Amino acid sequence: MDAVTKEKLKLAQRFKKENRIDEAEEIYREFWDKNPEGFSEFDKTTFSWILYNKYVKNNENLEEILDNAELITEVKKQQNQSKDSKYPCPYTLTVLKVLELLNKNNDFEEVVMWSEMINPNYLSAKASDFNGRKYPSNKEKYYSQLTKALLKLDDIDTCYELSKEALELEELTDDTWFNWRLAKCANELGEYDEAIEYLKKMIAKKPDWYMKAEIANSYFFKGDFESSLDYAIDAVLTPAPSDSKVNVYSLIADLIEDEYPEEALKHRYLEYSIRLNKGWKIEDRLTEEIENAGLDTENTEYWKIEKELKGFWNNLKYKNQEVQYGIISKILPHGKAGFIQAEDGNSYYFKKYEFKGPKDEFHEMTSVSFYLEEGFDKAKNEVKMNAVNINTL
Repeated sequence: MDAVTKEKLKLAQRFKKENRIDEAEEIYREFWDKNPEGFSEFDKTTFSWILYNKYVKNNENLEEILDNAELITEVKKQQNQSKDSKYPCPYTLTVLKVLELLNKNNDFEEVVMWSEMINPNYLSAKASDFNGRKYPSNKEKYYSQLTKALLKLDDIDTCYELSKEALELEELTDDTWFNWRLAKCANELGEYDEAIEYLKKMIAKKPDWYMKAEIANSYFFKGDFESSLDYAIDAVLTPAPSDSKVNVYSLIADLIEDEYPEEALKHRYLEYSIRLNKGWKIEDRLTEEIENAGLDTENTEYWKIEKELKGFWNNLKYKNQEVQYGIISKILPHGKAGFIQAEDGNSYYFKKYEFKGPKDEFHEMTSVSFYLEEGFDKAKNEVKMNAVNINTL
């Protein structure tokens, strides 16, 4: 390296120390184009951190990030942090940020391409701890982003394999989405019992409607239609936008068609009305069925149909369960939950949205009827029975 280049690089290092970042960057860019072989490891590391902090770390402009990420991965090699992650690696942090933003942008093939720039064996599997909260390791982040893209691309075998590997991480901070992807993959592979096993693990901790809908699908394909209906009904009764559940309404219609033909038609009408309201595709057979039934084919007020079906759903859900009685003994300070002291002597937790009575009767000492449903107590990390479908007496 000639004397001028050497002095210029020393000047860039000094500018960096003095926080004159733009000037340091300008020198590094100029001499990287001319003589990259002349860069010491220190210069490469300094240049990489300048680029990462300025163009990647807090940036959401994918195009700008990609331009600089390509340069960072050219300047700096990935550090082996599998045993020592004390010092962060700009290469690793850059690629992980790229994977995250590409996923958000639905560029799933690009996610797979960029993931090949990471050696997972070099990634730290150690979770970080900040203010008593655990944050995922770089290895967990890598698996999370890659398996998400693989599932979207229907690369079932690879997604299944890597999700399994992720669950074996010693310091895994959140297994929810890996279990979810394993369940989706197992369903695609026809391993319905395995899918149900993964889903039940998640529902205990995260009883969201789509979890229940997926397990309903698993039971349906398995041929257990009774269990499928139980979970499908549970899914539609779980709070979430009505239009997101359109496929569940269709499933319920298929499951109840023989025993409840009128309600099955109403479910198909609900699906039809939602699709019409949202401008979504409507299959010819569904349109024909609605027309043949003499229903209004211009009706987009799907919420009115849903309201008519809620009583039916509740009757199906609780038809084999004995109604419970008690009083609201405590409402928590935030007003979003509370406890019911039941006649059986037990106290049951409930969430406010389960209270179906008049708003002015939502207070302590109100007499109520309710049903019981399994819930997950995060504080005690155990399954407990909660009060649901609460009505005033």
